[in-house]
Formats: sequence, structure tokens, C-alpha cells
Amino acid sequence: MRIAVFGSTGGVGRHFVSQALEKGMAVTALVRSPGNLAGLSEGLTQVTGDVTNEEAVHHTVAGADAVVCALGAPLLDKSGIRATGTASIIRAMKAARVNRLICLSSIGAGDSYPLIPALYKYFLGPLMMERMFADHEAQEAEIAASGLDWIIARPGPYRDGDRTGTYAHGVTADVPDRKLKFHINRADVADFLIRQLSDNTYLHKPAWLTSCLAHQTL
Repeated sequence: MRIAVFGSTGGVGRHFVSQALEKGMAVTALVRSPGNLAGLSEGLTQVTGDVTNEEAVHHTVAGADAVVCALGAPLLDKSGIRATGTASIIRAMKAARVNRLICLSSIGAGDSYPLIPALYKYFLGPLMMERMFADHEAQEAEIAASGLDWIIARPGPYRDGDRTGTYAHGVTADVPDRKLKFHINRADVADFLIRQLSDNTYLHKPAWLTSCLAHQTL
């Protein structure tokens, strides 16, 4: 399986590339600088450019079986790069007849906003996260209207740590009655994204994603 990856040098994206290569997948990654993925070579093809370059985006998608979009931006970024970049990726996918898109969004986007803690909802959100949520929601709207086979992952805030393979996930309507741990390891988010390449549980749905409670094994 060949996967086209956008946002491959970010915290989650790099974990995804590493884990995909470990599993024997071939990866084509769009990178501004090839040195940003130093140490990852076997099975990796790097395309130099960024998501604003339509030619580079098309070159990255060509020949892929699926696309993973892990585009990121600073909290206060005004560019809307997640939405505009994802629109470019979708155009390239349709041109190349690549149908499966797995996209990294954020808990708090869309109908998952009620799931975030009060600190984020009433203090950090209005001060620092409104632009991020707006960009993710515009990005998700592009995906929902694309006609592709898509899955959106909405993880909680990231932390460092090893891949555990044990975390909670679901749709907003199915949040457990018990309190969830809010943060999640970047490596576990990457693990979830890889699983969505072949799992249709969340096809055409956004799924929230957080660490499990101590007694949970999912």
C-alpha cells in the first residue's frame, strides 16, 4: 500500500510516517525540506514543496492508494491553510482517482465542542483557539462535501510518549458516561490514523480520540 502524507514533518505526521514504514507501507511525503525526515528512508519518497503548490500536491498524490492529511498551523495563524490545503489535496485526489482520505482535525471542532473541558471552552478557546477551530471546521466541510471515502480524527491535545495502542475513540453521540482523560500521545494518534486506512467503522464520520481511563482497554 502506498500512502500520500501531508503534514509529514509535524509531531503526529512524523510518527505516522515512521509507523507506516515499520509496517511495510510505501510513503510519499510532501516536505518543504527533505532533511526534516532524516533517518526515515526505506520505503519513503519525498516530494519537495508545500501544500500551496498544486503541482507538488498532484505529484505527491499520484499513485497513492490513500491520503493522510495532518496539516497543522500555529494557534493564532490567520492563513486558513488547513482548509485551503485540504481543498487542494481533494482536487488532486479526484484527478488521480484516489478515493480514501484520512484527516487529522481536533477535538472541539464541529459537534465535538461540548466535549472539551471548561478551561478550553470558556478561557483558552476564546483567547487562543477560535482561529484553529474555524480552520478545522472549514477543512471538515471541504472533506464532507468531497464525495470521497473519508474519516476525520479529532484527538485531544497532544503530549509526548510512546505508542500504547490503548486509547478511547468514538463519535460525539456515544461519549461514555465516565470522564475521559483529555490528552493523548502523538504516537497513539498516528496509530489510530494507520488503523483507519483499512477500518470502515468511522467511514464518513468524525471520531473523537483521547487517552483511556486506567481501567479501559479499547
